[in-house]
Amino acid sequence: MQTSSEVAGSAPVGIQVALLRVVVGYRVVGALWLGFLAALVLLGGSQAARPEFVAATVVLVAVSTAATAAAARAPQVFATPAWILADTLVAAWALLSPTLAGSEPYYGGYPFSAVVLAVYGRGLAGGITAAVGLSLAAVARLGVEGAPALFEVGNAVLIHLLGAAVLAWGLGVLRRAETRRLATETALAEERAERRRSQERAETAAHLHDSVLQTLALIQRRSGEAGEVTALARRQEQALRRWLDGRGTEEPARTLRQALDRVAADVERDHQITVDPVVVGDAPLDERTGALVAAAGEALVNAAKHAGVAEVALFAEVAGQSAQIFVRDRGAGFDPDGVGPDRRGIGESIVGRLTRHGGTAVIRSAPGAGTEVVLRLPPGTAARAPVAPPAADPPSSGGRDPS
Repeated sequence: MQTSSEVAGSAPVGIQVALLRVVVGYRVVGALWLGFLAALVLLGGSQAARPEFVAATVVLVAVSTAATAAAARAPQVFATPAWILADTLVAAWALLSPTLAGSEPYYGGYPFSAVVLAVYGRGLAGGITAAVGLSLAAVARLGVEGAPALFEVGNAVLIHLLGAAVLAWGLGVLRRAETRRLATETALAEERAERRRSQERAETAAHLHDSVLQTLALIQRRSGEAGEVTALARRQEQALRRWLDGRGTEEPARTLRQALDRVAADVERDHQITVDPVVVGDAPLDERTGALVAAAGEALVNAAKHAGVAEVALFAEVAGQSAQIFVRDRGAGFDPDGVGPDRRGIGESIVGRLTRHGGTAVIRSAPGAGTEVVLRLPPGTAARAPVAPPAADPPSSGGRDPS
């Protein structure tokens, strides 16, 4: 049941506007209904003994309806006791006027519109107030000559009281349902926003690992080569500034093949190894394929740092909207299960990065047996217009077990 707290203005805006239109619409229909029946009384064969009462009622109802339409711009007015009292008095007059005019009933559905409006404004308390006022008016008709039968009056009283209760319950159900719906939508929007923020943090952490942290590790190992260290630091500074500015690389790669060639060239330059990329097929470089390239770059850097070999194999195959990349070396190998959870090289920069984009990463390795990294992107959404996402920026260095 609707409580007195569930009044005009307390419900969500969407449902409140819809209910207001229904309530005001019923008031207008009730006024037209009364006007039509009053015209029949004045012009028809059943003449009123005192037609001035009929005419006065029509004018009063027209003014009340116009005031209702005007007040709809500030619907909180309907919740005020003064409005409910005045509106109930007008409806009670409309209910009494046929008896005073000595005519057939012509009030139609107008009196009940006061109950509807009071329920909208003040909930059950307002509806009962209006219903009691109308019921008293109906009972007062019993003491007038030509009064309706007791059964008719009792039926009107029940309609007013029960109608107020049912309307209050129905409007309360609608308002509470709308409130719950909006609360659910808000919670879902907040959850999606938090998921996006979490993914952005993960992408940022992976990028920083691929670039800044691994460059610092590489500088430590080459501390005696001042010129090369300075050039490496300068390249990384420029790359980081472009990434922070949202510009990516100065001349962005547009396809998967171009991005892999660039990654391979940068790893060769920074780590003095040979990477011979073999790419079958090609695809535009979008967010998903950019993540695949970044993961492959991290795998290449891992091999360059830890395998202890002079050459690493890179094979990529694109078929439709799916792609897979293999990075193999015949070096020292390692135990993937022995990599600590606090290390981001494999967990974030390879596995986590592909997982966030719907792909998979499998690392096969054992001490002394070399390493194979298999990266797969299953068919996904159609490629968007080629862009150069930050994830595709070639890493300056990397590691299976980054520091």
